[in-house]
Amino acid sequence: MCGLTGKYYYGSSKEVDPRTLEAMTNIMSHRGPDDHGFYRGKGVGLGHRRLSILDLSSAGHQPMTNEDSTVWVVFNGEIYNYKELRSELQAKGHTFRSNCDTEVIVHAYEEYSLDCVKHFDGMFAFGLWDEKQQRLLLARDHFGIKPFYYFLNHEFVSFASEIKSILADPEVERRVDVQALSNFMTLHYVPAPRTMFEGVCKLYPGHILVAEKGKTRIERFWELEKRESLMRELAGLSEKQLADRVYEGLKYSVKQRLQSDVPVGTLLSGGLDSSAVLGLMTECADKPISAFSVGYDPKATDGFSEFPYARIVADRFKSDYHEVIVTPEMFLDFLPKAVWYQDEPIGEPASVPLYYVCKRAKDVGVTVLLSGEGSDELFAGYNRHRGEMMSRYYGMLPGPVHAGMESLLKALPRIPVLRKGHRAMGMRDFWARYQSWHTVFPDALKEQLVQQTAGLRDSFEDAFGHYQPSQLTLDNLDKILWLDLKVWLPDDLLMKKDKMGMATSLEARVPFLDHTFAELAYNIPSEFKVRRFNTKYIFKKAMERLLPREVIYRKKAGFPTPISKWMAHDLRGPITEILTDSSHDHGFFDRNIVKRLLEEHVSGRENHERLLFPILNFDLWYRSFFSHAVNHESEVTPLPTIA
Repeated sequence: MCGLTGKYYYGSSKEVDPRTLEAMTNIMSHRGPDDHGFYRGKGVGLGHRRLSILDLSSAGHQPMTNEDSTVWVVFNGEIYNYKELRSELQAKGHTFRSNCDTEVIVHAYEEYSLDCVKHFDGMFAFGLWDEKQQRLLLARDHFGIKPFYYFLNHEFVSFASEIKSILADPEVERRVDVQALSNFMTLHYVPAPRTMFEGVCKLYPGHILVAEKGKTRIERFWELEKRESLMRELAGLSEKQLADRVYEGLKYSVKQRLQSDVPVGTLLSGGLDSSAVLGLMTECADKPISAFSVGYDPKATDGFSEFPYARIVADRFKSDYHEVIVTPEMFLDFLPKAVWYQDEPIGEPASVPLYYVCKRAKDVGVTVLLSGEGSDELFAGYNRHRGEMMSRYYGMLPGPVHAGMESLLKALPRIPVLRKGHRAMGMRDFWARYQSWHTVFPDALKEQLVQQTAGLRDSFEDAFGHYQPSQLTLDNLDKILWLDLKVWLPDDLLMKKDKMGMATSLEARVPFLDHTFAELAYNIPSEFKVRRFNTKYIFKKAMERLLPREVIYRKKAGFPTPISKWMAHDLRGPITEILTDSSHDHGFFDRNIVKRLLEEHVSGRENHERLLFPILNFDLWYRSFFSHAVNHESEVTPLPTIA
């Protein structure tokens, strides 16, 4: 895990300013505290910050080159099949000078050119410069586990692991992308290729960007697809055989992700996914694994706590177990820093506790953490997946029943999730249901709040239009899973995991997103994913040999935070001060609407946490990236303290 950056003038004879390259590199020092390096060639510059994971010696220094210094690479991530590739390339005559996976990229490119990415099993983002061909290759892994951003105009391309690195280039102007703001308010995150900065883009997962001969092009090198041969093979298996395939496939992926020359641990919520990862890590390593759980004082969450389940699992596998309790004061202290680390506003509060649990792991000497992202998107673990299956029957209910349910839900104003589910399941059109599941700000309210929406595209058309609907000839559940894997997973969940881990100089690995295992899971028929409205059916069956039933079949909790209660009580003063402070107003929101939402939430008439939190975060983001240029966490303006 590292931070990479670079710049290439393909449209002129200009040289990359070494001061600019240094600034672009060092603003990401948190991503790589162990080492840093630079390369400058004709019209090109590469920068790197290193977090040492494999081959801790100086031989792993980046930028890394080949024998004659004509190919240079900066790399962020892990290539888990690097040993096999190394042997294969050595047999073809390539000579290696290190034991790290980065060098495999250099020689694989020499051997396979642009097709080298098709040989990599892992999580990766890299920039590679070919001096002979005068070619820049940028690549991002299959699922977008590693972030990759770029800025492109007629003269140059700048790229980096974090947007703030690109913004350190004085030739990149900072402007708010108003379409991205509209998309963010609708979805709680900014889908690729946009970012909240106009002109700065996310490279799509499974894609490469090639700049050569004064031109650039973007190509896809991998796609998650239904494969006829695999579907037939899986259809011929019994339920037990299918569960065995899932178990062994995930176990192999976990084993691959234990490769490290530094200590490895795991995040543990006590839910199905993280518990499965811990159990399989223990099997593969045959020793106790360090496990880390985060939560809150039960009084803050009305008695709910996941700690009891996490303790059950930790005790079962004799783990070295650690708990972190996040207080309102801790939450308030890190929130503006979380926004700065993530480069874009965040729509959900989970990033803050995620930071604190990663920090605990780093403080006790763990540098790599495994976690369970991707399981819900592969095996159908969310309420919307259950709801999609229920919608088949929901439309059969008589009109008076629907009307009665609507009246009942209106009488329960502080349970907006139930209202959303009722509305979505009552819709006959799939695409309308999908939008309803994911919509946070209804269009009418968004148009009242956001001041500059005239002429903008519909957010779902802008974010999902190139996926929908012609090529999606899947059943409805598979359509949801495919879209969630393409957009929601990389642009929300994986982004948060990477940025909060790297804020503490810690690497996060996600075994569910091994692309071979993901292909297996994706090709399992829908009836094995949601059965009798029981989500993740086949995965639960697979884990019965490993985990206690009380963990497998307990109600899904997600990653709960008591932000609704805190906003109305503990954090009411500071949050009100930020949301009503006219001295920093950016002009994008109607503050009268903001004040109304805040008053309704504080009074208890409505639960507006999902509306107020993204507004708050956009305000904090604007302060850090536009009101003044923040170059280090210490420069982030803190929130007012709790009275």
